Amino acid sequence: MAELSPTDSLLGAQTPRRRRGLTVLLLVLLAGFAALWLFTRFLVGTDSPYFSAPVERGDLTPTLSLRGTLHGEGEVTIAAAQDGVVISLASPGGMRVAAGQELVVLDTQALARSLESNQAALESAKEAQQRVQITLREHQVRLDRYEGVWRKSGGRVPSLNEMEGARADVSRAQIDLSRAQDAIAQGERQIEMDQASMANAIARAPFAGYLVACSVAPGQWVHAGQPLCTIAANPEKLSISVPITESDAGRMAAKAGARVLVDGKSDAERKAALVRIDRLPHGGREAVFALAPPEKEGAALLPGLEALAQIDLAERENVLLVPNAALTFSLHGEERSRQSGVYVAGSDGAPRFVAVALGANDGHRSEVLSSALQPGDQVIIGWRRDHKGS
Repeated sequence: MAELSPTDSLLGAQTPRRRRGLTVLLLVLLAGFAALWLFTRFLVGTDSPYFSAPVERGDLTPTLSLRGTLHGEGEVTIAAAQDGVVISLASPGGMRVAAGQELVVLDTQALARSLESNQAALESAKEAQQRVQITLREHQVRLDRYEGVWRKSGGRVPSLNEMEGARADVSRAQIDLSRAQDAIAQGERQIEMDQASMANAIARAPFAGYLVACSVAPGQWVHAGQPLCTIAANPEKLSISVPITESDAGRMAAKAGARVLVDGKSDAERKAALVRIDRLPHGGREAVFALAPPEKEGAALLPGLEALAQIDLAERENVLLVPNAALTFSLHGEERSRQSGVYVAGSDGAPRFVAVALGANDGHRSEVLSSALQPGDQVIIGWRRDHKGS
């Protein structure tokens, strides 16, 4: 180490090591003052009573959030074939079913009584037919005998009245036989209808699949054509249907993407793609999105669950953007008017209302149109805690 000369010592000169030590000490002191200033700012905060965020210019992918229900592939609705009272139900839904399995059973007591009565009527009609057939044969035999004697006697016997009476008896018996045959045919048709009604009183699964839900309960009266249950052939291949407006339909691109969030299953988000837009029978439109397979195990979903579809619309480029919170902020005691707008923090800290026209949004930011807003302007998004309610 270099030593100081007597002259340097007299003049107070310092070694290089000592100078470096003073420099480090000075830097440490400056860093401490800076940390103290930041800590004080954190505790005390700014004098402004508002939180604010800058207006930005950039690109935006708008989203449309709509609620819908998950459907399985090959999903069909089973309707009641006839009126009746539900007496049993396989399940309210949420289970696998086999082809032909009973799902809903209607009360058949009245049908059973009707079937028994019609079967008895049919037996009676058959017995009546047998009696009429016997009578017809007897009358026909007598008429044949009369006609034989008539030919042999040259028309002298039997008398004309006897001949006419025999012919009338045969004709009446033939009419009675025809009526008996009609009664039998009608009875058989009625029994077939009763048997069909008995069979229709049981709604069965048309194929093996997943019972999504049943919309009826035991004791409930249903009418013919009323929906009873919904069954899906393939519950693993899912789609979601959401109602949309004509305007929404025009904003959706082909194969538009979406994110599907199921109620109560925050870890089961699924991607989806638009497959078609349908027109509903009573007006309106419906968008159908096919869900992608799950990216991880344990995130399986089932038909019938309610879900939220966040649909990506056509991208907006180079637009003016503000946080959504800025559009709902209001001053103390003020009610937001119907006019859309934001509050801008002026250079003096005073808020200034600026009316805007709203465009698309992505759930976090919104596109706005206003000649009074520029990128970098600070829009107010909320109150600071120590000023809230003051």
